[in-house]
Amino acid sequence: MPNAEDKTLISPCGLYCGGCPLFQARTDATLRKRLAEARGVPEDRLVLCAGCRPLKGKVTVVDSAVCPTYACIEARGLEFCYECPDFPCLKLAPCADRAADIPHNTKIYNLLLIRRDGVDSFVANYRTRIRQYLRGKKPNAGGDIKS
Repeated sequence: MPNAEDKTLISPCGLYCGGCPLFQARTDATLRKRLAEARGVPEDRLVLCAGCRPLKGKVTVVDSAVCPTYACIEARGLEFCYECPDFPCLKLAPCADRAADIPHNTKIYNLLLIRRDGVDSFVANYRTRIRQYLRGKKPNAGGDIKS
C-alpha cells in the first residue's frame, strides 16, 4: 500500500520521483556510492534530490530554476497535467535527451494511468511498469512480458 510520501513523489508531469536514483540515493549508501563513481565526483559532493513537489519544482536536474511544468500547474491550481484543458501540451513532449537514463518519455502514459486508475494503483504498480520500460519489451497480447 502506498504511503503519503509516495503520493507526494509523483510530479505534476507524471514522473515518479520515488523511483529516481537521485532520490533513492538519499537513503541508500550503496547507490549513492555508485552514482558518485559514475559521475566522477566525491560522494559528499553528489547532488541528490528530494523530489519535485517537496522542492516546489526546483529539482536538481532543472539547474535550480523552477521547472516550467511545475510552475504551470501551480499557476493553474491543478495537481496533475492531465487535469488541464490543454493536456497534452509541448511541456510533456517526449525527448531524446538522456532517454535511456531518465524515463521522461513515460509522462503521458503515467498521467493517463493516474487519471484512469488513481494514485494508489500507480504507485503500487510502478516498479513493474518501470522494469518493463527499461527492459524495452512490449507486452504480448495477454499483457505479459516475454523474456
